[in-house]
Parts: sequence; C-alpha cells; structure tokens
Amino acid sequence: MGNRVLYIDYERCIGCRACIIGCEECSGHDHLSRMFVDELNPGETVATSPTPCMHCETPACAESCPVQAISVTDDGFVLSASLEKCIGCKNCTYACPFGIPRVDDQKKVMYKCDMCYDRTQQGRPPMCASVCPTDTIQFLDEEELKNFPAKPVQYKWDFGGTVIETKTVIGLPDTKNNRFGFWNNEEVSS
Repeated sequence: MGNRVLYIDYERCIGCRACIIGCEECSGHDHLSRMFVDELNPGETVATSPTPCMHCETPACAESCPVQAISVTDDGFVLSASLEKCIGCKNCTYACPFGIPRVDDQKKVMYKCDMCYDRTQQGRPPMCASVCPTDTIQFLDEEELKNFPAKPVQYKWDFGGTVIETKTVIGLPDTKNNRFGFWNNEEVSS
C-alpha cells in the first residue's frame, strides 16, 4: 500500500452528515464526532462542506502544545491529544490555521480527526470515507490521485506567505482553464 491521503470533493457534498455519524461510531471516538460539516451560506443556499483535520505536514497544533500531547504518526497523520497529557489549554485550537481542533471543556481534552488511525493503519478507509454516499470523501493512494480525472487538487495553502502542505487534499473546480487537471505548485497559491 502506498501513501494514502483523504480526498474531498466539496461540490459533491449533499449535507447528509453521514460522515459525522460514521465518525461518532468509529472505535475510540466515544461517540464524539471529529468530522464537522459546515454550512457555506446559511439562509442563502443549502451548500455544505465536510471539514476534517487537514493533517498538516508541519502541524501548528502539535508545535504549539506546551505538554507535547499531540503526536504525529510515522506516515504523517496528526492524532488527537493524549488523554494522559492534554491540559485543555486550547493552544492547538488557536494555532491551527484551519480552526479544526476542539476542546471538550468537561473532559479538558482536545479532540480532532485522527483519520480513524486504528482503521487506516490496517489499510481500511476512515469511517467518513466508508459511509459517504456521494464519494465526497475518499481515501486514495497518492499514485491513484495523480491519475484521478475529476478535478484539480489543492494540498498546499498560502496563509499570508506561510505555505502549509497537508495530507488532506481538496478537489477544486478548474476555473482557470475551464477543464479538468492538476494545478502545479505555482498556480495553487495564487
């Protein structure tokens, strides 16, 4: 098995929230979803988008943790904070450019998508991808993604000159060329 990434095609999302239910049922999640679905323009449209952890190559959440409670696996997935170490300070939440980590104020612990690591380390897709009825969320091999004909992809994000590379890949409409294809790195940050 090659290196796997979470691929999200926002245009396919129908707002069913199956990803949230699947995430709640994943082993070790204590019936607490680590997947979020955002409404894009409430009151104006029914458009929604799934919002998982982006699994940054250099995760600001882990770097900002004063007690080193957030670990990164050898294959690059950023895990939720260790229950034994996390002090609920919310540094990770403030540091994340995507606003992903949440802190359970009662348990004083951070939680976020951990890519269902107990499943994915065995080659199985995360629950969100397993239950998504529209293939909005897919767990793909990077080689498979290169030959994926659907859309250009973005895995590099420019935050005011700070470029962040992620293992979660977003499928985007190709508005520049009005055709399908992959953007090169120079075009992604424009």
